[in-house]
Amino acid sequence: MSIERNEPIRFHEKGTLEAVTRWIATHHDGVAEWLKNVRRQYQVDRANVAESHRVAALLLQDSRDRKPARIAVLDVGGATLEDVTAWSTWQDTSASHRGSGLQEEQTQGNGAKAFMFRLFAGPARILGVRNRRRNSKGFDGEGGTVERGTPGWMPNLAAGRDVEISSFEAELRQALEPYGLSVAELPAPLRTAITARKSFTLVEGEAPLMLYKGQIEAEEFVGKVVRHEQTTLCLEQVDVFAIHNGRVMNDGKKLELPPIIPYPGIDSPAVCEIPDQLELDNGKAVSTTEGGAKPKGRLTLHTSLENMPNAYRNLRPRWQITYRTRHQMIGAKPISELAPATPGVQFIYGTVELPALEPAYVEHGRRRPKDGPLVEALDRFIAEKVRALAHEINARRRQELDDKALDQVHEENQKLDEFKNRFLPSFGEGDGGDGDGEGDGRTKRTRNDPDPVDWGTDPEVLHYEVPDRGVQVGKGVSVGLRTILGVSVRDGKGRPVRAAIEWMTSDPRIAAFSKGDKLVGHEKGSCQVWARVKGTKIEGQRVAIQVWTVDHILLTPRTLDIPLGKREQITAEITDDEGRRSTEVLLEWLHDAEDQLTVLIDRGGTVTANRLGRTAVTAGAGGVWARIPVEVRVIANPEESGRGSGFPQLLITGRDADPATGEIREGDPDQPALWQEASDYLNNVWWLNLQSPEAAFVFQQRSAQPILWRNYHSEKLMAMVVEVWMTDEFSRKGDNQRPEFWAAHQAALDRHRVRTVGQMWKKLESYVASGAIADEETEHQVKGRAA
Repeated sequence: MSIERNEPIRFHEKGTLEAVTRWIATHHDGVAEWLKNVRRQYQVDRANVAESHRVAALLLQDSRDRKPARIAVLDVGGATLEDVTAWSTWQDTSASHRGSGLQEEQTQGNGAKAFMFRLFAGPARILGVRNRRRNSKGFDGEGGTVERGTPGWMPNLAAGRDVEISSFEAELRQALEPYGLSVAELPAPLRTAITARKSFTLVEGEAPLMLYKGQIEAEEFVGKVVRHEQTTLCLEQVDVFAIHNGRVMNDGKKLELPPIIPYPGIDSPAVCEIPDQLELDNGKAVSTTEGGAKPKGRLTLHTSLENMPNAYRNLRPRWQITYRTRHQMIGAKPISELAPATPGVQFIYGTVELPALEPAYVEHGRRRPKDGPLVEALDRFIAEKVRALAHEINARRRQELDDKALDQVHEENQKLDEFKNRFLPSFGEGDGGDGDGEGDGRTKRTRNDPDPVDWGTDPEVLHYEVPDRGVQVGKGVSVGLRTILGVSVRDGKGRPVRAAIEWMTSDPRIAAFSKGDKLVGHEKGSCQVWARVKGTKIEGQRVAIQVWTVDHILLTPRTLDIPLGKREQITAEITDDEGRRSTEVLLEWLHDAEDQLTVLIDRGGTVTANRLGRTAVTAGAGGVWARIPVEVRVIANPEESGRGSGFPQLLITGRDADPATGEIREGDPDQPALWQEASDYLNNVWWLNLQSPEAAFVFQQRSAQPILWRNYHSEKLMAMVVEVWMTDEFSRKGDNQRPEFWAAHQAALDRHRVRTVGQMWKKLESYVASGAIADEETEHQVKGRAA
């Protein structure tokens, strides 16, 4: 189809001005653009400033004596007629190189002009003096108008365009005078460079908007400029000083990004080459080199000793991934957006450099890279590498806990856990043991003090449930048998006995125990395993073990919506290398949510909804995984999930098995010392989180200061009891009460807290002092003898 054009392309002037400048919002954004231009101006194809002369200054002047405040940047480049003429054109991305063969950062398209147009009430100009010529051009007029957005010579054409000057020194003095500065008061490196080159550029604006009474909070202002991602490259290549009201800031030293001390043990940055092809969500691939036309990119990840988002002033602004092409910064994204809810990411920041991002993914203002297939795939790659480094950091954050000490604390905790039952409300059925975790409704409560567990001392029977078909496990899968089989030790009267258990196997080539009750399937075949009370000849029944070599796995259903705090079953149908099928083989289960506590999955495929979110669940063994995962969504639960029956238990992270998974619950440095998830409430358990910073510290002092540890352990036990009482009271009374009722209710709870803690502490004093916990029978005997 033919077309005849008889007029040039047209744009609405005011609308276009608004569109290309609206991104600029703050003065530190604008100054960062100015400094970026300084670095570009000093390159060999422009002013060609020698390395020793690459100096500049940020000038800040408060409003005083009825004179407006000012913000400026002074450099030694010396803008020429060609420079300011090119600068005058809006949206000219070629202004920075203007025919140069040198590929460099694109500048002076809009950034500096947008700042001068939008964020000053008074005149804003670029003044250049070089080769005894002066050029001055800028903006003036009412804010937001086309008139202000149209550059003009200042003060007029005759006095502003390529004017021959008589004295360079006089021009410089006149330019510095509004800032209360003389040439002699400039920082020595800047003064030396200007004197040697006989040239300078001053970019300035009068009456900056958004200042309170024209006063500039200089320290905060400069800090934001220094931390700005657009400033980084300039500060690396140019010595920049800051001057406020005629005084050189930072003790006369150049501005620098404060160094970030790396995380201990990860002293060097992690550098990852970006593959030529990256995969999209739809399975298709996108080239990162434009089919080989551009160089490969790289991702560089750094670590920080400090938690970056918590260090709001200095580190939080740098907690991001900065996106660069070969020649320019094109934006940044916070780490929290790329790898949300991943423990350890608080200590990571970095830069990705990919030439193929330019020009298609460059937006006005360079706040963020433009969305599109390449950025989508790149973000997936970045997130994967960030999570991997975060997991390494989190593993280092976890304190190495001594197994022997954990066993001792576990034994102490069992006694304390039973002791605390004397001070808890009864929740109906249960004998002080594990909650059943069903959570389908609350049983009727009573206010009678529950009877303590009657413990035996001499083991006689080792009991556990043996499945009719034994235990089937995938090759390479490890399972905790104690939880699966429900192991218990009893005396001759049927009373439970605390006793250590050891495990045996008939053929360690087929299946063997790696640690405690952890059974690992090594090779296809069958064998038997059994338990023994350590130090005795008391043994349990033989359990048949079948190890399967998995060929493929089918998971059903394809999708699951699970209300928070509820459970659903995923069925895994296994086909082995001989074509046999089974739905009873225990497997490894994984899901891909960034927050790994979104769901909890046991070896049999029971999924507990623990936190709101969505994830894809898969299962496998021996390197073979289900090809199609189950899409799981944890949704809000309109009905209150009931607490499991029996007394609530206090368990130890790193030592006790999680009832929701059957696996050891690892501690988490980012969770509280007394920790309970939705799944824990369902199973009626609490955790003493030994990886929380406070608990880890006290635990490490346990051998040297046992009283300190026992005191801490007791405090957490009492805090748990108080929480249980308060939850019970709230649930029993309901939440549809008048405000005045709750005021009285809170006061009653406070009194109850004081009374309960007082009673518990009186009986815990001997434990803290000596480690001994007297049971109720012993107390009655002591009282009887005293009587």
